[in-house]
Amino acid sequence: CGAVAILLPEMPFSVDGIVEKMRRTLRTGKKHFIIIVAEGVMKNGGLPDVHTFAAELERRTGVESRATVLGHVQRGGAPTARERVLASEMGYRAVELLEQGIGNRVVVNHNDRIVDYDILEALNMQKQFNQRLYEIADAISI
Repeated sequence: CGAVAILLPEMPFSVDGIVEKMRRTLRTGKKHFIIIVAEGVMKNGGLPDVHTFAAELERRTGVESRATVLGHVQRGGAPTARERVLASEMGYRAVELLEQGIGNRVVVNHNDRIVDYDILEALNMQKQFNQRLYEIADAISI
């Protein structure tokens, strides 16, 4: 998406590091920046919220900065054909389970297969963080 930085709970960051990256990028002629901030990251970064973060970036770089907090509807986009098919497959599996009298399940796509887990088991699962994708996004961000 062209973001200069992606801030996630899984990865440490510093405001100094973001400011320096913005300054380096300014030297390339770029004048507009997108910084993606996952929920809960600001508290881990020592800032109360993204609005304070934006104000701090503007103060330190001179680049006009605004925070936009996206709602659930705005986070997505038009689904791809594959996403529509996947939603149909998952919905179909959920109905099959209900027809069999099986409830309290979470239907997921795992390794390109539609499977279901007990809801408590699913809630306790840890999602794997893809360090390589993060590194790629960071490398191509300037």
